[in-house]
Amino acid sequence: MRYFFILGNNPTLSFAEIVAVLKIKPEQVLVLTKEILIIEIEQEINALIIKKLGGTIKLGEINFQLSMINFQSIFNEKIFNFQTREHKYNFGISYYGEGKFKREKELAMEIKKALKEKGVSSRWVTSKDKVLSSVVVEQNKLVGERGTEIIIIENSESYFIGKTLAVQPFKELSARDYGRPGRDDYSGMLPPKLAQMLINLAITSPLTPLLIKERESEQSEQGEVILDPFCGSGTILTEAALMGFKNLIGCDVSERAVEDSKRNFQFSIFNFQTIFNEKISNDIVKIFQCDARKLSQQIKPNSIDAIITEPYLGPSRMKWTEANCKQVARELENLYRQAILEFGKVLKPNGRIVMVWPVFKLDKSEIFLNNNQILNNSSFKIINPIYGFNNKILQLTVRHALIYRREGQKIEREIVVLEQ
Repeated sequence: MRYFFILGNNPTLSFAEIVAVLKIKPEQVLVLTKEILIIEIEQEINALIIKKLGGTIKLGEINFQLSMINFQSIFNEKIFNFQTREHKYNFGISYYGEGKFKREKELAMEIKKALKEKGVSSRWVTSKDKVLSSVVVEQNKLVGERGTEIIIIENSESYFIGKTLAVQPFKELSARDYGRPGRDDYSGMLPPKLAQMLINLAITSPLTPLLIKERESEQSEQGEVILDPFCGSGTILTEAALMGFKNLIGCDVSERAVEDSKRNFQFSIFNFQTIFNEKISNDIVKIFQCDARKLSQQIKPNSIDAIITEPYLGPSRMKWTEANCKQVARELENLYRQAILEFGKVLKPNGRIVMVWPVFKLDKSEIFLNNNQILNNSSFKIINPIYGFNNKILQLTVRHALIYRREGQKIEREIVVLEQ
């Protein structure tokens, strides 16, 4: 079966997340651009999986591959799955290719005519943008029984034709982000979407086998222990709970951060549920005050499966110069080095660390932390999360780490995956 993924603003990171979750191999990638990934796999994917993919905007199935676009091939029951004539049927067209799709209006009129002949009243949903956003798709019900978003993907001399199965749950993600009672805008807060991506890079979610039909679970049980030793506002802990993990530990040197994490976790389990609408128990998480540089004093050795964390990244509001950037970098390198030595004591031998390091952006340069300083005297090494995949759009840092950036940010996030 063939599926497409519309990637987010950081396509390499989005791709790495999909590789980690679906365990895809290089030969299964049919198309990869800055916007689109098309893969071919044997298993059927449940559309609900988009709720755990922080870097995917749309998910859909590919129904045809054509040498030219024609109405007869597109107007097919595989694309249009209406089961009732009681409501108006909405449809939209999104074209991913060079330039604008010149035959869009012609195709839309033919679809309306064909639907009318079948006794179906329809409405063509359009947008000022080149493609329909996930907001437009959701608000106009273009997934499900009452609508369809037709996807046309141009690739070399052929076209992939498919339909959208699901879009990113932007409303819920926004509520989980901006609705949290414990907020620290001065120190900064990890976006829920990024937290999902970090978790997916670190460890397979207990829900994944349920969302990929016909795949046997690679896990013997669902008891993996996740630790966030710089838990901040608790975003990683709450997102992990929503993804089905049931053994979570969070700690922070800041008393306020611990209280914020507890409040935000309570908020999440009260207002949100897992992908399959399972209620979350408060018993699955332990949050306490602790200095990450003394972690082994409070956590048993070799007891943690994965450490997923965004530590302190430096002052969020200051005028950066090369001098003070380098000074902050040295301080953070020392902090991270001491913390990672402690991580090695509590992590299981086959455990993984997914950690955010800051990248300081100046007017004409960027300052990265020194990984040799951070990993000095530890047994950890940086691994390439997309090893074996070669494509011009895939961009890693020189040490094979991923970058998460937003427009206008003075501090970007370098996502580093560590193993012993």
